[in-house]
Amino acid sequence: MDKSEVDLKLALAQLQRAELDNQRLTIELQKLRKPAPWYQGLLSVVPLVTALVSVAGFVWGIRLYVETQQNNLKSSEQQSKKENANAEREFMKPWLESQRTTYRDALDAATAATLSSDPKARAAAVDAFTQLYYGRMVTVETTGVSGGMKMVGRCLGLDLPESCTPKEVRDRLLALATAMSVSMAATARLSYEDFEKNQFRYE
Repeated sequence: MDKSEVDLKLALAQLQRAELDNQRLTIELQKLRKPAPWYQGLLSVVPLVTALVSVAGFVWGIRLYVETQQNNLKSSEQQSKKENANAEREFMKPWLESQRTTYRDALDAATAATLSSDPKARAAAVDAFTQLYYGRMVTVETTGVSGGMKMVGRCLGLDLPESCTPKEVRDRLLALATAMSVSMAATARLSYEDFEKNQFRYE
């Protein structure tokens, strides 16, 4: 094969290749001019929607975590308060029992000392009341009871003695009993700190 034939075949091949390139470009131009399918727009926003869903899920997870932590903290605080209240009530039981016993003894002594017709029994009751007045009552009485004890004590010649009529004695005994009842009901609900604040202090 001489050089002229080779050149001719090479030229033909180049021409065929140019025709194929033209056909390919024509097809690509037709595709570009053809309107995009309706779902093409949706497909373009799929990555954005996926990202937004991921972010929303992350934010929601954080919110649930924070709410769970807050609820756990509240539950823990409520449980702690409940346990502290129970412990306070258990701690106050001996004080309440001691208060009830002392109040009962003081009221019985005050009643016998002011109303008994037997001089010996009356003197013994005055002595018992005096010992409670200056002794055990100081550790358990609240301000209202302390005032009632003073009023009855004056009728028995303690502190600032007064000459009391039978009616005044009865009224003061009833007032003391009422003060004791209120005091015991309050003590049953108080913490030791509140109980201590409500006690009468002798300075």
